[in-house]
Amino acid sequence: MDIIQKKHDGGELTTEEIEFFVQEFTKGEIPDYQMSTLLMAIFFCGISDR
Repeated sequence: MDIIQKKHDGGELTTEEIEFFVQEFTKGEIPDYQMSTLLMAIFFCGISDR
């Protein structure tokens, strides 16, 4: 998934990317392991206050 790779590479996610990921996850379209991977990338790479 491009959003996960972007964060893993140290990029800053847009509001739209974050909203998309959360919406799709809550609809069951994104599996738990992909959410876990994104959260791990955020933990290690950080996230801005924006």
